[in-house]
Amino acid sequence: MSASPKKLIDFAALNLLRYPAKHAKDLRAWDASDEYLAEFIRADAPALLINDAFGALHCAVGVNAFHINDSWCSRHAIEINSQQSFTPYSGQALAYGLVKLPKSLSLFEAQLQEAARYLSAPLTLYFSGMQKHVSSGHLDIIKSYCDEVEYLPTQRKARMYTARLRPGQQIATPYLQAMPELSLTLHNMPGVFAGQKIDIGSRFFIEHFDRLPSAETIADVGCGNGLLSLAYHRLHPKAELHLFDESLAAVESAQLSFAASFPEAAYQIQHSDGLSAAVANGQTFDLILINPPFHQQNTVTTDIALSMFAQAWQCMAATSELWIVANRHLNYQAALKKHFRQIELIAQNAKFVIIKAKR
Repeated sequence: MSASPKKLIDFAALNLLRYPAKHAKDLRAWDASDEYLAEFIRADAPALLINDAFGALHCAVGVNAFHINDSWCSRHAIEINSQQSFTPYSGQALAYGLVKLPKSLSLFEAQLQEAARYLSAPLTLYFSGMQKHVSSGHLDIIKSYCDEVEYLPTQRKARMYTARLRPGQQIATPYLQAMPELSLTLHNMPGVFAGQKIDIGSRFFIEHFDRLPSAETIADVGCGNGLLSLAYHRLHPKAELHLFDESLAAVESAQLSFAASFPEAAYQIQHSDGLSAAVANGQTFDLILINPPFHQQNTVTTDIALSMFAQAWQCMAATSELWIVANRHLNYQAALKKHFRQIELIAQNAKFVIIKAKR
């Protein structure tokens, strides 16, 4: 079933960029699993690309690329690096598919379900990821939805499987997470951060929400399932809430959580790179809340958090406040001093800090 591998594509010659812009010089916009997958590209044949991180695979495939991708940042990087539009997969004719195995098993399963719903015949897929990030759980999911599963030799620490995805009609559903202390039920779509538990950083932050100002307009950046905004709304029901997340699973989760708990609340939820759209529109907020990530896919990086802080500064007036909860070992106070005039440590425990900043 496997195709004959082709000559390795020279991704370095494509001048690919990470998005957001990288800070660590050793971070590239592709890895050995991208290079391995590229060996199975079929010239001029339409391909499904799942989790193309920064557009390396899209650039190698060309114009006949259709995507399933949760990340707004990945979608934007694909457009920047390929100089082509990002086209979501919605049933277009396909010859094969290339899959970067994601960190989240629930997201991976939901993505295979999404692809299978459009198929009228089995589709050959190639799955790859760096060996240290590929688990038996990935293989179990592949076997659950595919036939003719074949393991190919590992190359430069990149795993490879090929299989035939069966047509199917399963639809991803949210996991319902009760938070009785706030009388909330969170709706977590597959792949959303924290999945089947309450994020402990957000829980610590909420314990100190009585110290937050009563603001008219609030931005919740990296909103996840909407927990911080839901908690703030319970204390300040007249506030106008603006939620942002680069994960489509997070946007869908927050929409479901608000619809279930506070359908009449004044809120907007956007799939975007932090506050980039708000910056472009010249919006300002009285209060900005951030629980920043320090991973991008499987890469540990503070790039996204630093980008969020810079965007927040642009969306603040003189009286606005930025409140952050973060892992204390990341020492974000030093990074915040580059943008903010007033920085105050509000609370801390063994793992987290809560920081307030003003322009």
